[in-house]
Amino acid sequence: MTAFAPDLSVKTERLVLRPFASGDERRIREVVEARARFLPPSAPGHPSGISQWLAHGVHELHRSGQGVHLAMEADELIVGAISLYRTLWGAGTTEVGYGVHPLHRGRGYAPEAVRGVAGWVFAATELHRIELRANLDNVASLRVAEKAGFVREGVLRAAGTNAGGPCDLVVFGLLRTDSV
Repeated sequence: MTAFAPDLSVKTERLVLRPFASGDERRIREVVEARARFLPPSAPGHPSGISQWLAHGVHELHRSGQGVHLAMEADELIVGAISLYRTLWGAGTTEVGYGVHPLHRGRGYAPEAVRGVAGWVFAATELHRIELRANLDNVASLRVAEKAGFVREGVLRAAGTNAGGPCDLVVFGLLRTDSV
């Protein structure tokens, strides 16, 4: 396998992780208008770009073979997004990233989604390592990594950026051989 399936869908206890679709336009419009930041980095900052993004932009990562962006859905409501990216099929590695709508944080959706995607990756692909990077100051994201069973491997100094400039990133890894 050298690409993720176009109809990739993962079900967990409370979530459905599925590709974004044109039917998501109303919900994405609400998110963009409320300036709730949890969508993939390629998401438009203005409602006028939503249709184009849902038709093409959000699927560009998948078309490249290097990853996929998925909607995180609970009770038929998009509560977040989760992505696999920086996939190196030859090396057997990928990276996971996620975001949860501010109104739905603190309910355990992110670790549940990360565990679900990780389980799928190891069951359905030949990838053997999933990496997760989190800003050293982002305590919530660090907890997600820990709750999802990732092992803290180290700190990359000034490897990320935030509003204040360069920031340190904590690197976590999960191997196919790890028990989660």
